[in-house]
This record gives sequence, structure tokens and C-alpha cells, in this order.
Amino acid sequence: MKRGIGMIYRAKRAALLLLAVCVLLQAGCAGRAEAQTNSSRVNGFSQGSNVVNAIEGGIQIQTALPVFSGFSAAEELNKKIREISDNGLAEVKQAEKELGNSAAQGHLFFQSYYDLFWDNDVLSVWLMNENYTGGAHGYRWVKSFNVNIQTGEFYETPGALLKDAQAGTKKITDTILADIKKRPDFYFPEAAKTVEEKHGAYSYYLDGKDLVVYFDLYELMPYAGGMPEFRFPLDDLDLKFRMGNNPDRQNVRDNGMDMEFKNPVVVNDGGVFFPLEETAGALIHTVKKTDAGYTVDGKSVKPTMIDGAAYMPVYYFNTLGENGPIPGFVVYDGKTLRIFTQTAQSGDESRSAGLNSVGSEIYLNSAPDGTSSEVSWKKRMCYIKSYDEKTGTVTLDPIEWITSEDKSRIQELKLDGDFPDGYYIYNPTVETEKIKLSENAKISLIQWNAQNVAESDVQTDAAGLGKRLAEDGARSFPYEYTVSDGKIIALREQYVP
Repeated sequence: MKRGIGMIYRAKRAALLLLAVCVLLQAGCAGRAEAQTNSSRVNGFSQGSNVVNAIEGGIQIQTALPVFSGFSAAEELNKKIREISDNGLAEVKQAEKELGNSAAQGHLFFQSYYDLFWDNDVLSVWLMNENYTGGAHGYRWVKSFNVNIQTGEFYETPGALLKDAQAGTKKITDTILADIKKRPDFYFPEAAKTVEEKHGAYSYYLDGKDLVVYFDLYELMPYAGGMPEFRFPLDDLDLKFRMGNNPDRQNVRDNGMDMEFKNPVVVNDGGVFFPLEETAGALIHTVKKTDAGYTVDGKSVKPTMIDGAAYMPVYYFNTLGENGPIPGFVVYDGKTLRIFTQTAQSGDESRSAGLNSVGSEIYLNSAPDGTSSEVSWKKRMCYIKSYDEKTGTVTLDPIEWITSEDKSRIQELKLDGDFPDGYYIYNPTVETEKIKLSENAKISLIQWNAQNVAESDVQTDAAGLGKRLAEDGARSFPYEYTVSDGKIIALREQYVP
């Protein structure tokens, strides 16, 4: 047996053992077995973030764009997303030229960031954009994409997800029209006609348990009314896919993934405040509490103490993300705190062709002119052999995750390239190494829904990692890990058959 195939067997072993237990107990474990099948078909699906937080000329720029890989439509999806951001920024740059030395010039900005949700095989991504090009106020718009990561099919309208597109779309339309009729003072007189003339071609995205239909500014109501959206519980729709069996989404999201803060966002007369330790940690900065107070990356800060916890205002964290070696920023919309940081998965920042190779090195560009910063990350794959919670030390067995797209590597290793599961785990040596988790390491684990089907990733902490690794078979699955300055700064559980 080849070493690589042996490693594949190890990855499958947990699923086989679980299936055997289900048969013995006759206890409805089909959901977990199905989860393994669904996961296997993802074939290395991954998502990173390409982040800019800088001032370019007279424009404040904050962009966080997802970068996908591992499925057939990833490149097309990435291109569509980049075009939206590029076009939006180009519009602001054109305004800068036209405004000259007017008072508005110093206030120009462009912001584009994302959220996402993955339910069954359907990945839903939406970009939230805002700019100011002069005038009384800025402009906001949303653009969404819904794609099947197995088939590569883009679902342009909600009807594409429904078993009976005509009946399902009518249900959505009737709900929207009913609200317009119920609250006519909120809408333009022609709002109902605008909805009807769309003939079901609504913009939408999936968010947790809901399908969300949304409209642009000025499309149905005045600017002050914002962008109207209508939420439809997935359980109430007759869908082609089983969706909607997900836990409620968290109000803190890190690069699109749900996470939970112990301390809440605070809004008072002084403004909006975020918990210092948790927010700075998510932005990959080191917070320490000393007898003299708090420090962030060794620099003293004077937080506001609220209910015994240290808080800082929004602008502080955006300054951190602007001036630090790893670009990042935060956005709060009154309900959800979204945190973005540059990740090692962003292919645009790579000087190495093989991101799946063990030891591939990713250089992060923090400067707006594209010059390289002093920070480099190494992204690798491994099996976790053990984890010492007291010292925070991970003992791991490095592996190489090779997909059918890695043509040069397949040729170099003289593999046949016929990977039934879409990947090959290459591990020619039995070697382990010990690496400590950084204090603010980002840890992402597979999230199971109520039917024990793998739906998406969820952020956790070192304690959560310890609990996962204590589960039977958990160490038989590979992990992607990112190393900086000799410590693991990110750890992500990888889907396998």
C-alpha cells in the first residue's frame, strides 16, 4: 500500500467506524454518514479573504473580498466579485479627478465587504458596497451570488432553488406585495408595479435559516427607507435541496464565519464600543493586561471599562487594521459586527504557485502600492496527533494535500492523477513536529446541523479545539494550519470523504 493511500484510509476510518456503530445500535445515524458523503464531494473547498485598509490619494479604501478555491466555479465567482469592487473603486477615483480641490474631495471613500453562508451544496455570497463621490450623502448597494459548489451552476433567481419555480415565486411575490399594500406610506406609489415587472427575477441570498430577497436604494422607497429586504424561512419553501436546518447565526462574524464574543457590542451616548481583547485578537493583534493597564502589540492603550471588560471605539480597531502588518478592518451595521483580516488563502497575494503544497509561502501585501510587507505566512496541511491544552502545543504530522488540479505536482510525484475522491494525501515520512498556538489563533471547525449534516465552518477557541479532538475519530481528519513567527495563527478542519 502506498503511503499516500494509507493516509487516505486513515482519513476514512472514522467515518467507517461511525457507520459500523450506527448499524449496531440501529439508531438513525444516517445523517452523519450522509454528512461524510456531502463533505467528500466538496473536494478541498476553501475560502480566504483579500483585505485592503488604506488611504490612496484622497480616498479612504476598505475592501474585503472573499477568494474561493477547490470547486469548478471558484475562478468565475472570484472574477465576478473582483469586478464589482474594481468598478466601484474606479467610480470613486473618477469622482476624485472631477472634484478637484472641492470640499468633498477629502471625504471620498469606498467600502466593499462580504458575508456568506453555505447550506448543503449551495454557497451564497453577498457583497455590501458603499461609496461617497460628493453630494448630500453616499450610496449603498448589494450584489449577491448563489452557486452550487458541486455542479458550478449559478442560481440567478430564487425560483432556481424551488421545485415548483412558478408557484414558489408567486408566494414570494405575494408576500412582498402584501407588505406594500399594508404600509403604503413607506413605499413609492409605483412600488407594486416595480415588483410585478420583475417577474420573479429577484436579487437574493441565503442567510442561516432564511432566503432573503432585497431591493436597491430608490427601487421601492425613498433613500431614508434604506434597502428593503424580505426574509422567507427556508422551511416554508419547497426547495430542490434540503436546507434551513441550521442554528441561528451569530452577531459576530470573522471573515464571514460565525463566532461568539463573551462581551457584547456596546452602544451608548459615547458611540459604538467593541470589547478590546476579543476584537483586537480577531484582528490578529496581541492584547495583554498588566498591572499598569492594557497593551496592544506592546503599546499602551487606555480602554473604557464597561461591566468589568475593556472596550475601545470603532475607529481604534480600524486604525489597528490600517497600520498593522496584516490588513484588517471592522464594520458594525447596528446588529452584526463583521471583522475582516487578510488570510493566507488569498491567491492574489501568493508568490508560490502551489498553495496546497506543504510549506508553501504566502507574502502579505499591506501597502496599497502592492509592495511586500515583512510578514510572511506558511500554510500547510497536517494530521493532529495530540494537543496539550496546558501549554497550547499542537503535535502534528505534516502532509501534502494534492488535488486533481495540481498537474505539475502530480507529474513530479509520478502519480496517476485519478483521484476518486478528488484529492490525494501525500505523506512519505512519519515525522511529527510541535508548534504552539498563538494567543489569538483563529480556529475553524466543521459545523453540523440538527440532522448531523456538515453545512459550514464555525469559529472556536483553544478550548473548543480540545473538545473536538477528544471526540472519537477526530484526529483521523486533516487540518489546514497557518504559521507565522513560529506559532500557529490559524487552524481549519478540512472536509474529507
